[in-house]
Amino acid sequence: MATEEESITKLTFDSTDFKFLAAYEAYSKVFDETIKEGVKQQLNELVTQLSSDEISYPQFYRRIGDFREEYDGREFRRARIQGSRKFAYRRKEQERARIKRHKR
Repeated sequence: MATEEESITKLTFDSTDFKFLAAYEAYSKVFDETIKEGVKQQLNELVTQLSSDEISYPQFYRRIGDFREEYDGREFRRARIQGSRKFAYRRKEQERARIKRHKR
């Protein structure tokens, strides 16, 4: 007499708002990656709150970020590119060549 528990399904919305569609895509990706029913229920609640304007988009992304498995807490940062003037570059190259030449 074991009854199967109904699995939680992904919600669908008919919205043409670009911001909501992008948020729904993030929700969909996390929903598909997770196998825990409790997490799926919380994700459904989050996207429902977003669709009814109970929470803002930054709050939604912050809260959905907790459920991402590949999320490691670090943000993408650009590496700083150090530039130099042509004169300074040539002078450093000459100095390196001189040091290398006399290190033998």
